[in-house]
Amino acid sequence: MMASLDTFIAQHQDVPFKWGQNDCCLFVANWILTATGKDLASDFRGKYTTRNGAFKSLFKAGLNNLQTLFKDRLNIQININYAKRGDIALVHYNDELVGGIIGLNCVYCISDKGVVCLPISQVDCAFELESHHE
Repeated sequence: MMASLDTFIAQHQDVPFKWGQNDCCLFVANWILTATGKDLASDFRGKYTTRNGAFKSLFKAGLNNLQTLFKDRLNIQININYAKRGDIALVHYNDELVGGIIGLNCVYCISDKGVVCLPISQVDCAFELESHHE
């Protein structure tokens, strides 16, 4: 899996943020699909192209925001100190909570220029990539 994370990040390194194609949720969902084969965003793909459209899609699914989406779709929330490389995170970035992927002493997020590596201190909460509790 970890070699896959390096490959995944390299493939997205210079791909800028774009609603409905490479936004923070699809960045995370695409990583989960790559790592586990589970497409947690199949009902959202191709349904929006703007910020408002993304939030309308959430509301239609009965979800209020990114936090409720992550808690609804992802594995259990874990203590940030136990998050491993490849796990999923909600991250404080540009005055918002965005989706990210835990790296080695950083968290990967999507920006207007592609992947950015932010300090772990910006992680609000983390979720296991693969559940060991089923």
